[in-house]
Amino acid sequence: MSNYKLTIIVPVYQVENYIRACVESIFMQGLNDDDFEVILVDDGTRDDSFGRIADIITKHQNVFIVEQENQGLSAARNTGLDKATGEYVLFLDSDDLLVANSLEPLLQDAFQHHSDLVVANFIKQDDQSISNGEKIPTALYRSSTVAGIDLFVNHLNPRECYVWRTLYRKSFLDEHNLRFIPGIYFEDVPFTTECYLKASCCVKTSHLFYIYRQRPGSICSAISKEKVMGFHQGMARLWELKDRMSLTEEQNHKLMEILFATFSIEVWYITHNPELMAERKSIINDLKQHIPHLRFTNGIKQRLVSLMFRLMPSAYLKIRSL
Repeated sequence: MSNYKLTIIVPVYQVENYIRACVESIFMQGLNDDDFEVILVDDGTRDDSFGRIADIITKHQNVFIVEQENQGLSAARNTGLDKATGEYVLFLDSDDLLVANSLEPLLQDAFQHHSDLVVANFIKQDDQSISNGEKIPTALYRSSTVAGIDLFVNHLNPRECYVWRTLYRKSFLDEHNLRFIPGIYFEDVPFTTECYLKASCCVKTSHLFYIYRQRPGSICSAISKEKVMGFHQGMARLWELKDRMSLTEEQNHKLMEILFATFSIEVWYITHNPELMAERKSIINDLKQHIPHLRFTNGIKQRLVSLMFRLMPSAYLKIRSL
């Protein structure tokens, strides 16, 4: 039996400027400490992240630290998930925040419907907006119960497969052995897709509970060849789902939309980074090794891109970079 109603998993790595606001937001939910636990996964951080929150950790007996060598976000989330004892799990990135007093209605829906997933809403804010305490829009709480497949087909935005916008029933994740692929970038996409495809009863709500911090600096400049090639493992997992699960035509169409969106994001990264463009042939070869028969067939645009990439991939990327 679960010790807590909820486990909040926070991977921590080089976030000393953000971690305090993140953890403080957890304890602004109006929840009793006996009802939830916080697992801070120290992913080998080398800065003063834990020094910045030492007083909070000391004050609350439901905060636990798990240490590991640096293995990346996926592995840190998996570590936290393996340690979690809550009936439901929330993944919170250490530079983001929770909206004050926003978790209780989600938990009520989760337990009322014994939901596998509770999918809620988020808002994007930059550092200045967060520092200024910019007002969060409020609306009447409305929710509906849907099947996971319906959630997948009609509500999953391929470019917003954020794992942190969802409460997950821990036993559902364990039953289906749902974990993140270690060591890859863009790990949210295959995880979220598989969760939606395998979930039964879900709750969908427009309730805004999560603040997604938009940190300064160029994301593109931080993308390495290894990170881009990590996309391929995620795409291969999606392709495997297509082959392994008995999907309807509508479901297969949506899965291919997600695959194409992931492919398109990878192409954008490559074509906007000269160093990646110089390595494009080895990146292409790695993708073809992971998914030898990759094809996109949803509409003329996808078919044209698929044909160009199959026949002249290096030239296609060069054209896209111009």
